[in-house]
Amino acid sequence: MVPFDLLIELNDRPVSMQVEQLDYLANEHGLIRYDVRGDNRHAIVSVNIENDPVHPEFSFEAMQSIDESFSGEELLVVIKAIREYNNRPSLPFNRLPFTN
Repeated sequence: MVPFDLLIELNDRPVSMQVEQLDYLANEHGLIRYDVRGDNRHAIVSVNIENDPVHPEFSFEAMQSIDESFSGEELLVVIKAIREYNNRPSLPFNRLPFTN
């Protein structure tokens, strides 16, 4: 799928991440996998994309590269940024009325 860029703050410094959605549809638990790369690190994370998750606590599943380069706190920042990116308002151009 089409990658997108996120600028997030990790360890008090801005980091540019390239994120690519790996699944077209969410699984039965509402999770979609994303490939996250940046700052010479890599992880595959599963993000709950449902608007109202069942549990109020934020949870995630993550599969990382062998060196486990992201800490749990960093993964939470990345996943929250992905959720915010997915929930941002967008303008549906195909619904604008035509004017002459």
